[in-house]
Amino acid sequence: MVKSIFIIFLIFISVSFATAQSRLTFELFGGDVYNLPLPLIIRQQGYPSVHLTARYNTEAFTPPIYWDWRFCIWKKNKSWEFEAIHDKLYLQNTTPEVQKFNISHGFNMLFLNRGFDQKDFQYRVGVGLVLSHPESNIRGKEFGNSADDLDMGYYITGPILNLAIGKTYRLGNRFCLAAEARTTFAYSSVPLELGHTDIYNLAFHLVLGFGVDLIKPREE
Repeated sequence: MVKSIFIIFLIFISVSFATAQSRLTFELFGGDVYNLPLPLIIRQQGYPSVHLTARYNTEAFTPPIYWDWRFCIWKKNKSWEFEAIHDKLYLQNTTPEVQKFNISHGFNMLFLNRGFDQKDFQYRVGVGLVLSHPESNIRGKEFGNSADDLDMGYYITGPILNLAIGKTYRLGNRFCLAAEARTTFAYSSVPLELGHTDIYNLAFHLVLGFGVDLIKPREE
């Protein structure tokens, strides 16, 4: 699925540059996230469901750190974008039944965005999918292995929305400094041993990074 999304985006880039003058940019960000406390429902076969108001830490500066990269195709003041964000969720209010619930190798977000440059600010809206790597210990039943970097337990777990406002500062002809505030809202159905969890996640991101014009229109 991820390969298919990326291939579609590459095809779009090829068609875009074949049909019109466009600007291709790449941006790389770091930052931090606040997760609003929202319901977490744990459904495990043979047991009653557990309902929590989940409080998560992101630990954005602890490896693997929070990162965000984005390719944008600009035509005048509008863009189509492919964006990938690596976030993490660590449940803080664990219980005797829920000893651990983490998505520490990535609550990864993949977006297709539409961007708008209004001179003072850039605005973007996007839709996409969550690619999760869960690790849990529920009622003594473990799932996933965050200590094993070769554990490829990644799952497409649900849809996500993206709303953002940003500001760029030019650093010469091709480079820029960029700051952005964004809100993401996701629903994920994440597997665990003998069941799954329903996660509702509303997060507020503040990021800072650099951008570069990879390809510019010939007339510039």
